[in-house]
Amino acid sequence: MKCKPPWYKKILFFSQWNILEKLIFSINIFITLGLLIYQCVNNHANDWMTWVAFLANIFNIISVILATKKHISCFIWGILAVIGFGGVAFGQRLFGNLILYWAFYIPAQILALYLWKKNSNNKIEVIPKHIKGWQIFLTFSILIAFIALFSWVELLKSFQEFWFQKLDYYPFTITYILDATILVLSIVMTIYVWCRFRERWYVSILVDSCQIALWITIIYKNVNNISAWIMFVSSFSMMTSAIYGVFNWKKQL
Repeated sequence: MKCKPPWYKKILFFSQWNILEKLIFSINIFITLGLLIYQCVNNHANDWMTWVAFLANIFNIISVILATKKHISCFIWGILAVIGFGGVAFGQRLFGNLILYWAFYIPAQILALYLWKKNSNNKIEVIPKHIKGWQIFLTFSILIAFIALFSWVELLKSFQEFWFQKLDYYPFTITYILDATILVLSIVMTIYVWCRFRERWYVSILVDSCQIALWITIIYKNVNNISAWIMFVSSFSMMTSAIYGVFNWKKQL
């Protein structure tokens, strides 16, 4: 008679994680914990954004790794992560990211949890599928239009004066464009997640690449912005996991 695995292994699936997955997780935690300690040592332990970014990063890396393994439970961790990331976006005055995390991602992940559960084997792993050619064409046609729209809104002087009124600096123009691009690409990626398309990982790589570039522009403005550094590391870990997800989701198709 087989013994049941401990509850924490059942939730996190650590017993089923391979060396690469554990390595991605461990390196991410090691670096972000180091950044958090650095912040505290330099007498900035009261910076709430750093603490929120660190916790959200942990939830997020667990969520992404579980997603690469097609585990439905990834959305439970994902909801916790986006709540935290939304808080950091608010603190950094990133309007597109704020809307993305709080107004879109939270209900989107709840819907994804329902849809994946309906199309899974044993209510644990989702069954992926391929996207069709016309769906790709439609996607990128809409992408170009909406990226242009959101970039234009964020570049409006009236919007910038309202949104950045309490900030002592204005981000670079490229920051606005990246913020708008991430918002639109992430919505497309989420729709792909709902549809269980294997190609969602390619869009995810694009999103994570833009996130990396976005946080670099913010770090350039203030190299001591530790919460931005943690978000940068988190984005890099997500991109690495997304590349892994491309190959992992290709199996059994």
